[in-house]
Amino acid sequence: MKKVFLGIIMLLGMMILTPVSSGEAASEQQTNIIVKYETEHDKKLIIQQSDSVVKEYSQLPLLEINISKDVLQELISNKHIVFYEENKSFSIQNQFKVANISSTELERWNLKAMDVQNGWNAGFTGKGVKIAIIDSGVANHSDLTVVGGASFVGNSYEDDHGHGTHVAGIIVGKHNGIGVAGIAPNAEVYALKAIGKDGKGDVADVLKAIDWAIENKMHIINLSFGDLEYAKSLHEGVKKAADHGIMIVAASGNEGNDSGTGNTINYPARHDEVISVASINRQFKRSSFSGTGNTNDFAAPGEEIYSTYLNGQYATYNGTSMATPHITGVLALLMEQYPYATATELRDGLRYIAEDLGEVGYDSLYGYGLPKFKMPNSMMMSEMLNSDLSATSTISKIETMPNTIEKLALKNDWNKSQQTIISQIDQILADFVRTPTEQKYNQLIGLLEGVVSVDIKLHKQKQLDATIARLFEPATNAVNVFNRNKTNYNYKKAETELKKLPSLKPKQELEAALNEGLQQFAKKAIDGLAQYEKQPTKKHYDYALFSINSLPDSSVKSELMEKMKKQVQTAVKQATAKISAYEKKQTLKNYINAENSIKAVFDDKERSKLELKIKKTVNNNMAKAKTRVANYEKKKSETNRNLAMKIVRELPNGKEKEQLLKRLK
Repeated sequence: MKKVFLGIIMLLGMMILTPVSSGEAASEQQTNIIVKYETEHDKKLIIQQSDSVVKEYSQLPLLEINISKDVLQELISNKHIVFYEENKSFSIQNQFKVANISSTELERWNLKAMDVQNGWNAGFTGKGVKIAIIDSGVANHSDLTVVGGASFVGNSYEDDHGHGTHVAGIIVGKHNGIGVAGIAPNAEVYALKAIGKDGKGDVADVLKAIDWAIENKMHIINLSFGDLEYAKSLHEGVKKAADHGIMIVAASGNEGNDSGTGNTINYPARHDEVISVASINRQFKRSSFSGTGNTNDFAAPGEEIYSTYLNGQYATYNGTSMATPHITGVLALLMEQYPYATATELRDGLRYIAEDLGEVGYDSLYGYGLPKFKMPNSMMMSEMLNSDLSATSTISKIETMPNTIEKLALKNDWNKSQQTIISQIDQILADFVRTPTEQKYNQLIGLLEGVVSVDIKLHKQKQLDATIARLFEPATNAVNVFNRNKTNYNYKKAETELKKLPSLKPKQELEAALNEGLQQFAKKAIDGLAQYEKQPTKKHYDYALFSINSLPDSSVKSELMEKMKKQVQTAVKQATAKISAYEKKQTLKNYINAENSIKAVFDDKERSKLELKIKKTVNNNMAKAKTRVANYEKKKSETNRNLAMKIVRELPNGKEKEQLLKRLK
């Protein structure tokens, strides 16, 4: 089928916002406004008091509402509304001109200007990069594949205007040998329709699209529209998207003049969170309509740009609207090539590959210049990656490198290594939650040392601390309960919980707290033992022994019991020595000394042993005495009496001794 080539030069190729008064000076008839709230409570209150809610945003702290002026002022005075403004409208203005296109799809001047073939030759086509085109939608076209999208001005994101379809072709036109070739043909494009068939739309619809992009985790938002008037709510949406790591590329605007003077850059391109794109022609000179100012970031082809159009056709447009998707496309190639680079690093990467245009260095007409795709020097990369520098020294050296594409490549590899460490931390942390061991804990601590980012390290340390806190919570509670109410049961419960835990520093701290509480619990036993050691009486012995036995099984109890045993053994040793002295010389004095020593042994078992030992000696002496007395009774001589009397007198006092003495009278 013969293709119809329609050339359209869009002299103003931008969405022009219709000026309206600011929210702070709303008219009496104002009903439809966009408000920002601070808290969920504020949000509910605003909804309750509004006449109607046109739109709630899932990701943005904004509401589009209809509300009476009196209620609005009341909400503002009570600080339930941070700010409000009227919903600004905008429109696209077009003029057309037929163009004769003779070059093939890969030979377009705009593609050659940015050396994107270098990226394609290296295998980079934007694969895996999700791009939201917020525009007039994208039409069904043989040269385009749209992954999905949403419409905020109708039931379908199908383009019935043409502008969004033209933008899409620049980014993802298929490489099929016909029509156009997109810069990032394998990127995933999502059509977010915020402009109607008549070319009109409003800020609220754009905010809905940004909200959708955040919720659906887009990587890049392409905004080929703008206006010289600042919209605070739109800035809020842009900032929120940037906070979620989404890169935003926007047109500088077509309000420039021939002399290139003044600050004519549109919003939202003027915001710091946005990559602002100016337009150049085939001669690499600024397009006369291109916006100028000190917030221009880059320049890209924006004149005679051939791309997809409605009804399967192709068209030629002019405008910074067309320059913008060129930067979006190159950015998608960089994202695929450097998947571990941050948004800031990728933005810097565009600077590293930009060819300076106009005045030397940055200028207000071209920004940093025209990005041209290039591959990093593999030798330089290898030298840095194979160095023996420490992690901190390596990143420090990378940061001080000249601003070249090698710097971005090395940062990407560095981020990859850091991400690998972080992934290992996450995996081991998950394992640690299931089966906490000292080995896993030490691994986590070691890996955390390798994380250079202070913020990430702090975040992961907080995760570990929170995991430890949850793990140690039962033991912590049990120790606290014991310290409040010191009983054997509470101590045993705390000890049981501690035994379940791996040997970590928090466990040692809890053990120390438990031991401190136990020391207080054992104070009576400690004081009782000290009193017994100072004054070893049966009463003090019994009190100390009872107090110690009342303690839970623990190191403190074992220590006190060991001291008690040593005290008993000392008494046993002294008694044993006295018994030995009595055994050697069986005198009444030695017996009394031995008996007194035995009485100082308050351990029943030990005392029984000692008493049996001395009783044996006493019985032997008694038997000898009885024999001598019997001899005296058989032969009552003075000699026999003296021999008997001598041994009887040294016997322990008692009835048997008295009876023997009577027999000797």
